[in-house]
Amino acid sequence: MFEHITASEVAGYAVGALLLSATVSATKIDSFISTSQRSSLGMCKRCGDLKLVACAKCKGSGLIKEGGPFNLIPVIDENRAFGAKSKSSSCTNCRARGHFSCPECSKLP
Repeated sequence: MFEHITASEVAGYAVGALLLSATVSATKIDSFISTSQRSSLGMCKRCGDLKLVACAKCKGSGLIKEGGPFNLIPVIDENRAFGAKSKSSSCTNCRARGHFSCPECSKLP
């Protein structure tokens, strides 16, 4: 089955897998590096002394878009325009503010 695969194809698959894993883990690596830099500078590790943390549910926008994965709306009516806007509702987690007070540095003494 694999006798017709060349070495360059194997190398291409390996490089593609490496790039994919680097892309997936980039946000975690960036978060780790920024946390360590903040702690070395004496700043809050979570918010960087901004005293606010973005809401995880709405990602800081205050709105939640309805429409499924990738915000694609299923086509039910053929007369509906292709670029129709998706509906959005206010985030109930942060009350449409988009952020919370930082739990680590906003503690009362």
